[in-house]
Amino acid sequence: MAETKSAASQVHQFPGAEQWKKAVDEQGARMHSMFDEMSKAHSKWIEYGNTQIDEMSELMKTQFNYVNELASGMRALSLESSRKAMEFFGR
Repeated sequence: MAETKSAASQVHQFPGAEQWKKAVDEQGARMHSMFDEMSKAHSKWIEYGNTQIDEMSELMKTQFNYVNELASGMRALSLESSRKAMEFFGR
């Protein structure tokens, strides 16, 4: 009966089992740390992207307002020059 051992007990009996377990545990801890750092980097990347989108949106609003001011000024100048031309030819 002593010769029939379970697989779990045989795993602990091979040479270097403790070193193997330690290496696996350390690798697991390193992978956990790596994924934590990846998560932080990803969060910063998303935050940066959102900031860029907000800044582009603000720039577009400013540009639209500026174009509207230019168009309004152009219409006012066109009306003024048309009025002066009518006065000139109306003499």
